[in-house]
Amino acid sequence: MNEAHSFAPLLIVVMLAFLVPLLLSSVRERLAIPIVVGEIVAGMIVGGSGFGWVVPENGALNLLKELGFVLLMFLSGMEIDFRSLRGTGPDQARQQPRWRPLPLAVFNFGATLLLAGAFAWGLKWIGATTDPWMMGLILSTTALGVVVPILKEAGLNQTLFGQTILLAAVIADFVTMFLISVLVAVISRGLTAEILLVFLLFVAFFFAARFGSFLSRIEALQRVIEELSHATAQIKVRAAFSTLLIFVVLAEKLGIEIIVGAFLAGAIVALLRTPEDRELSSQLEAIGFGFFIPIFFIMVGVDFNLPALLSSTGALLSVPLLLIAAIAVKVIPALIFRLNHTWREALAAGILMCPRLSLIIAAAAIGEKLGIIDESVNAAIVLVAIVTVTASPLAFLKVFPAPRVKAVRSPVADTGLAAP
Repeated sequence: MNEAHSFAPLLIVVMLAFLVPLLLSSVRERLAIPIVVGEIVAGMIVGGSGFGWVVPENGALNLLKELGFVLLMFLSGMEIDFRSLRGTGPDQARQQPRWRPLPLAVFNFGATLLLAGAFAWGLKWIGATTDPWMMGLILSTTALGVVVPILKEAGLNQTLFGQTILLAAVIADFVTMFLISVLVAVISRGLTAEILLVFLLFVAFFFAARFGSFLSRIEALQRVIEELSHATAQIKVRAAFSTLLIFVVLAEKLGIEIIVGAFLAGAIVALLRTPEDRELSSQLEAIGFGFFIPIFFIMVGVDFNLPALLSSTGALLSVPLLLIAAIAVKVIPALIFRLNHTWREALAAGILMCPRLSLIIAAAAIGEKLGIIDESVNAAIVLVAIVTVTASPLAFLKVFPAPRVKAVRSPVADTGLAAP
């Protein structure tokens, strides 16, 4: 069989996706290594930086990788709990904060953007990027998929403290994706009226949310959907995937990065789902994390170019600088949370927002495609993502006051979730 159509590379990747969690579970007590980090490292071993058994140019794997990334951003959008964001938990009502979580989260992100911009200009000065605007947005990203499970398992997601962090993470993910899309449009097409097409996607989001809410109130339709939600029909799963692809294709046609469309589609599902749809969330996570998303992270490792990183003195120098910048742009602005919380809680919040993974990897890949950053700097950014997503959850549990945290195991290691 022609090597280009061989199933052997896919078998290697799927076997790695199966074996990595098993291997990491044996060392979890000593080293809480997130599954996604293990998958990226496994990809490095079998890819061009290692044995070369899997090549980046494999068309089938690249398609599955793209689907995995789209599903990861879709599931990240589904992590937004609109009901808890609109409501106030018992902890919020009891504390009666001086500042509401939303304005604090907005101020936090504004400070993050300003500080990230300052670091980005410094990185341009040393030659790590040719466009400080894109690098500033890359540094401003966070990993909502890491923040959410930690808050849930620590029992903090319904508290004032947890809601403030969640809002800050959602704004960081959502706004950076939007701004990256606008910036890519400007770089690709110039400052023209076509940039306004970006806003059409958000108009479609609000229209779809309202239309979906209208349909949910039609009892006859809901009865039919419930009847078709089991056995071979699985109509809710099909509806979720239809929504995902509608927004991905719409983003593609408008010239917007598809990650924005996927994230918005997930947010629509999160907005419309009911407590009875818990099974739907489990089914979508099983499809994503059971097959497609591990392929994405393993292929990130396959694409990782270690020789390019090691051969570039500038890229090697940029690794510690990028790491310092990635931590500083989250920890320093988080000190604004002191207006409602203790200094220790504010520091812990900044540490928890330090992880980056899927969105920063995507943004770096876009930057490389546009010629804004080179391959070696892209590899450096991937290394920074691996370090932050591994160390930040552990550091948060060390810094956050122990009496408030229930015996928390490493949520990233358990779920494998690390999105936009």
